[in-house]
Order: sequence, then structure tokens, then C-alpha cells
Amino acid sequence: MYGNEEEHESDDDFDTEIFSPSFKPSYVVIAIDTHPGMFQKQQTSTPFRACLEACHNLADSLIFKQDSRSWSPFAVMLTGESTPLISFNNSILNTVKLLKDKLQLTDLELQQTHQRKGNLDLGGFFLTCKKIFHDVKSTFHKRTLIYISNDDRPIADKNSKFIALNEIKTFAVNQIEFQILPTIKSFNYKYFYNELYAILGSQKREEICTDAEGLTQKLSSTILAKINERKVLFYPFKGDSGRFLKCLRVHLFSNIQLSNSFMTTKGERVVNTMVPGDEKHVYSIKYVNEEKADSVKFDLSEKNAFQDFNLPKGITLLFVGDRQLDVGHVFSKPTLIKVDPKEEVPFFKKFWDNCVASNKVLVCCLKAWQPDRLRYVELIPVLVDNQQMFIEKRLPFGNEMSWPAAIEYPEEEENEERKSAIKELVDKLTFEFNPKMLPDVSFQKKKAYIKAKLLDAPMEEVETVVVDQEQLDEVLNEVVNNIKEKFDLVEEPKKRKGPQNPGPKNKKIK
Repeated sequence: MYGNEEEHESDDDFDTEIFSPSFKPSYVVIAIDTHPGMFQKQQTSTPFRACLEACHNLADSLIFKQDSRSWSPFAVMLTGESTPLISFNNSILNTVKLLKDKLQLTDLELQQTHQRKGNLDLGGFFLTCKKIFHDVKSTFHKRTLIYISNDDRPIADKNSKFIALNEIKTFAVNQIEFQILPTIKSFNYKYFYNELYAILGSQKREEICTDAEGLTQKLSSTILAKINERKVLFYPFKGDSGRFLKCLRVHLFSNIQLSNSFMTTKGERVVNTMVPGDEKHVYSIKYVNEEKADSVKFDLSEKNAFQDFNLPKGITLLFVGDRQLDVGHVFSKPTLIKVDPKEEVPFFKKFWDNCVASNKVLVCCLKAWQPDRLRYVELIPVLVDNQQMFIEKRLPFGNEMSWPAAIEYPEEEENEERKSAIKELVDKLTFEFNPKMLPDVSFQKKKAYIKAKLLDAPMEEVETVVVDQEQLDEVLNEVVNNIKEKFDLVEEPKKRKGPQNPGPKNKKIK
């Protein structure tokens, strides 16, 4: 591993285009109803405030997105208004600032400012939303209208209903996908929206979001790309770069990288600029578990001489053989390999079928750059969502793998009471895990500092997770005592022994 080479440390460094067939870019209009019911408090917040919080959470999560292709542009429109609250060309920073200012208002101030007066002209509102999409010239992107409301009877008379349904008929011609998102559980589609979906000819999805967290998840699933997929070439014949298969590397894990970069504001845009490096870089070889060892120093030209120039960038097949790693041995983030839908020849499927039939894997060389150091991986055939894929697992090098000392397993013991005690302990320790329970405090502080600089606002406090030891002991005390008893782990209290030959007491000399 080379020192001063953090930009090449990851196995996910392919600089090919990112795209995901499952993620279809779309211009999204988030339409929020300003019906009086949206300002009536439910549980801890009003539905209107929950909508603003969800939009703020969404925009806030986009500040650190480095690739704009991984999310869809969105606008926010309020009923009764002629212009959008947030347009497609608004910067993310301005959007966050605007929504944050709105959230600082009281519920009464929001109601006085935004609650619509009288009945809603739904047909006119649909026309206004359609005009927002007219500014979109792209034919590649979809157009999606998400209408958040708790009013299941938005139409006052037959004439208004006729105008609204006629307007909704034009959505298909303009390639606009419509979805109603209720904020109350008692929302009834039969009053109006069943007929609307029948005219659209699209399947109705009954989704209800009653709080800001649910709304955030719904909007994020529509606007953000869930999985990154990158193009990669697979070379079945070593030494022949003219024959290859088009594949995709599916990255299930991704991290926000803040190192070696600084972010600042330039007008209304977030600028991510790489810190200029020193031309006189000195590289060194790092030794595993030998921090104090003398490392070899060499310059950039000498470092490039060690790189591989022969193999092409991508995945090159070396041989077909048995698995090199046992189940559970993982040295880097696993990646999935699947065939590119644009690939015309069926050889990817044949490789997969033969590996499954013979219980073999593909041992390959992986190169992320040209030139670059070589990484050895094995491709294990798997079936994911009824689709043929390979799991790409990196093979260890040198002393990266250390085997535990072999010990003899104890003889199995049939003891139902002990099994029951262990099962009870497992049940007590089982809970639904959320990554938010264990935040990276140091990383969150870095994000808070950068965000404060970008928004010209005070730095947000970062909450730390503290385990309530007393409460944990209270929950586990009974089951732990049961295990101690069943496994004979209870220590007998030691009897205190007095002195055998007590000497004369020291007398105080006056």
C-alpha cells in the first residue's frame, strides 16, 4: 500500500459514468395543500410543518452530494399561489436557508401566511404545476407531481370537478406522473381520487405519511438514487483487450468523503475544490503491523514504474477455480457484478451457469485506473432478486490474513434449561437497529462545521449517544442471574478470616 495515495485506496475508484437503471431521473414538483386541516396539530406537529421539515431534511441531505446525477431536481409549490416557493433552478444552499427560516415561524404565523382562503381551484392548480414542467426541456428526465394533502373532498361543485378531470387528462400527453400523498389515516379515495386515477390509467398506490420522518423517507426514495452502479469491462481472455463483456458494478455501500478537499460558497453554488498537491511528493511503502519499520522512500516516477501498464482497466479473468475465501471472510466492502442491459452477447449468463454447475468461482485481476496497482478478487455466482450476479470479494495479500489458534470444541451438552436461558438472553438483547443509534460523532462535527460555513449560520450541536447503564442493568439483571445459576457461575462468598495470632495491642505512650 502506498503512502500519500488516499485517492486510490478504495476499491470503488472507477471513474466511469455512474448510472442506475432502477433510478430514473425525474423533475419532481412537491405540491403542498394549504387546506385549513393542514394547519391543525396532529400528535407533535401540524401536517404543513411536517411537509416543510421533510423538504428541509431532503435539501439538507443534498449539500454533501458530490454528483448531481445521483438525485433529481425538485420544486415546491403551495396551493393558492401562482409561483413556486422553490423552483428547479434554486441552489441547494438557498433552499435550505429558505426552509429553515420558514420552520422558525410559529404554527400561527405559518397559518396566517400560507393558509388558502376559500375553496381550491384544483384544475387551475394542476395547470400551474404543469406550467412549471414546461420550463424543463430535457427529454431524458421524467416529470413527477407529488401532491401532499389531507383533503379528500377538494372539489366544491360539478363544474370544478369537470375542469379538474379534464386538466388531469393532459398529464399523460405531457408525460407527467401524478401521485397523491395523504397525511391522515382517514383519507378516503372514493370521494374523488378513485375517479382521477381511473382517468390517468395508472395504478393507485395508497401510501400515508403522517409525520415528517415518513414524508422524508417517501420524498428521498423518489428523488435520491438508492444504489450506485458503474460501468466496468470484463475481459475473459488475458492479453486480449479487444474482446470484453459490458458489466455493471453495483455499490451497496457509499461514504461521504470530506478528506483532501475544502468546500466553500461561490455565488450561489457549492464548490468542491481539491487541495493542490505538492509536486515533490515522497511516497513510501507501509508495512502491516510494523509501524516502526524503516520504509522505502521513492518519488512519483519511481512509484509509476511499479504500476501495471499491461492489463486494461477493468476486470481480467485469470482462471476458474475453487473458492479462495471461506464464508464470512471479508477484507473490503463486497460489490455485485451484473451484466449491462446493453450487452448483446449471452456469455455472462454462460459464465454464471458453468460456475454454478461446477461449484467454481472466477479469480480475476481488478484495476480501477490506468496505470494502477493490481487487486486480486474472486467472483462468486449468486442470485439476487431473480437476477444472475457475481459477488466480488477482494483476496488478501501477504499477511493480511491471520488464522486463529486451533482449539478443541467442547462436547455438546443436551440441557434444555441452559438453552432456554441463552434464548431468553438473546431475546432481551434483540432490538431493531437503526444506523442513527451509533453516529460517527467526529464525522458529524466535520459536517456541522462545513455546513455552518456554507450557510453562514452558527454551528449545529452534535448529539452524542450515551448508554444508560443503570437501565440496561435493570433490563438484563433477571436473565443474567438466571444464566449464572444454570451455568454454575455464581461465586460463593468468601468467609472473612480473623488474625490467627493477634499480637499485643499498641499502647499510646504519653
